[in-house]
Amino acid sequence: KPGSRRRRSDRRPLLPTMKPYVLHVHERPLSLVKFNYDGDFFITCAKDGEVCLIRTETCERIGTYQPAGEKSGAVFAVDITHDSTYVVTASADGRLVFYSFEGEQLAVVQHGGILKFVEFNQKPGAQNMVVTCNDKFAGKESNAPNRIMVWKFKEKCQSCSRVLSIDNDLPMKATKVKWGPFDETLVSIFEEGTVVIWSAKDGRQLNLFQAHKGPITSLNFTEDRMLMLTTSKDQFAKLWAMDDYHCVKEYETDRPLNDGAISPLYSAERDPKYHILLGGGQDAKDVTTTAASSGKFEVCLWHMVYGEEIGTVKGHFGPVNTLAWRRDGKGFVTGGEDGFVRFHTFDSDYFTSKKFE
Repeated sequence: KPGSRRRRSDRRPLLPTMKPYVLHVHERPLSLVKFNYDGDFFITCAKDGEVCLIRTETCERIGTYQPAGEKSGAVFAVDITHDSTYVVTASADGRLVFYSFEGEQLAVVQHGGILKFVEFNQKPGAQNMVVTCNDKFAGKESNAPNRIMVWKFKEKCQSCSRVLSIDNDLPMKATKVKWGPFDETLVSIFEEGTVVIWSAKDGRQLNLFQAHKGPITSLNFTEDRMLMLTTSKDQFAKLWAMDDYHCVKEYETDRPLNDGAISPLYSAERDPKYHILLGGGQDAKDVTTTAASSGKFEVCLWHMVYGEEIGTVKGHFGPVNTLAWRRDGKGFVTGGEDGFVRFHTFDSDYFTSKKFE
């Protein structure tokens, strides 16, 4: 009858929803989340100086990496070797700290400047070098200019030596820097929207191109490092071929972007997923002036080839600062300005439904 309530069995079945694990392991905004090569652990770091190791399967925190002595300042970056033997952290107080995977401190480098990023080289079995970038900092003891540097980590004597320093040729401060294909180049991004390619051997500038109209916030690669995804505050994400540095695809979004990543299943032999994740949102300092819904803090799933948005995943109460795909491509982890880490696992629909192909 009209107006009568229908019984539960008459209603449509409720669709299953992705229920995330929400981890509150940091007090301040997240700066990076990263999976190890096997995908059974991931590491998070934040501006509160904490670096947490978390087990993927259960989402429980195994431990933290802390330098001996006084607590470090904001940790902007962390990396882990492919064989999960060593961990390195870069903090705002200018310290580059090497740990064993178990948490034992092995070496500390007084790098100088405000360390913004660090990454191990990619050669399997010979990951003994890191590339770093720092902002200039005028202190009492020394003045550190804007630099990109390569350091060699000596395992036996547990020390570090400087291999390369690019400072005079650096046009402005680099936001992030990573190793290019086969460790032959260094790829750096800048707030002016440029991408600069350097030789990893002698520090020569090999290429410079204007990638975005606003500050570039992140760069991420596919497994073989032959495709690069950059995101920017100009609301664009762009896909680049690393052999000749031409733009393959543009993705225009409706929000400033802080991070983006390419699905590891894009090169799968069976049922590849040509998907990218993009995260960002309205700048944290402007959040209080608008309604929560208009902040655009969702994570967006886009199709790599068609350039269309497939869907969004809600969650954070502030901008998404960093995100990473699970190594098996079955989900992702995000870290936000709100200090939360959210671990999402896709429903079975993601692998069976036509709309996600």
